Amino acid sequence: MTALQTALNAVIPTFILIALGGLIDKRFKGLSIETLSRLSIHLLVPALVFAALSGTSLSLSSAALLTVAYLLYLVILGAVSLLGVRGLKKGEARAVIVSTLFGNTGNMGLPITLFAYGQEGLERAVILLMVSLAAMFIAGPFMLAGGNVNLRQRLVDTFKLPPVWATFAGVGLNLLDVSLPISLARALDLLGDAAIPLMLVALGMQMARSWTWRVGQAALRTTVLRLVVGPFIAYGVARLLGLSQLDTNVLVLSAALPVAVTMFVIAVEVKGDAAGVARAVVATTIW
Repeated sequence: MTALQTALNAVIPTFILIALGGLIDKRFKGLSIETLSRLSIHLLVPALVFAALSGTSLSLSSAALLTVAYLLYLVILGAVSLLGVRGLKKGEARAVIVSTLFGNTGNMGLPITLFAYGQEGLERAVILLMVSLAAMFIAGPFMLAGGNVNLRQRLVDTFKLPPVWATFAGVGLNLLDVSLPISLARALDLLGDAAIPLMLVALGMQMARSWTWRVGQAALRTTVLRLVVGPFIAYGVARLLGLSQLDTNVLVLSAALPVAVTMFVIAVEVKGDAAGVARAVVATTIW
């Protein structure tokens, strides 16, 4: 019963804010999701990442091992996904693979991990978010467009993202054991505290706009691969690499998250199967 209560207490607040985002989008027409997203990615998330990593007690070796575990999980899941898309058209198959690989480690992953495993869990979720963002913005467009993307430019664009630099800065200050002035540290904490609720509201708005009742075979395959197969692979990788219990919990949780809404935006940008990705987002979020 305690485990069930913990799960409900972690998930229900998240979905309440997502629902509020959907209601706000219906009530106030014309709100810009792009503005909210830019505010999050350029200001709030970097503050959250910096605050979490600059004060973390997680060792560099543990963070590196968790990163390796997540990358290995992606590789194995990608290989399994190739088997799971047999019989689908090329565009649909690409959409299934990228949707399966990249979960919503930001909007949903951070708050659920925080509510379930506290600050220590959040610190680990931030590391997975950074790895996921890098992989998503480099490999996602390349795979959706069938290789017709400038991979070098994608790599450059990824390292321009503010959360990436916040990661370097936070880890650097942590290693050097340097503390910021109290006033500046508190300002960053306030900004970071605003990141999670704003991301959840923005996710609710995006869900309301991209909602579809048409699921289809491809989305069902994504749901099975992402929410059933993925967590088992993550658990196997964690046991193989000897991760701690908390690291294992956070890794498995990240593998059980719905498809990242960001993949829908990327699919539109590179003219991939955006409709297929949207259906996968809805299907995995419902389940």
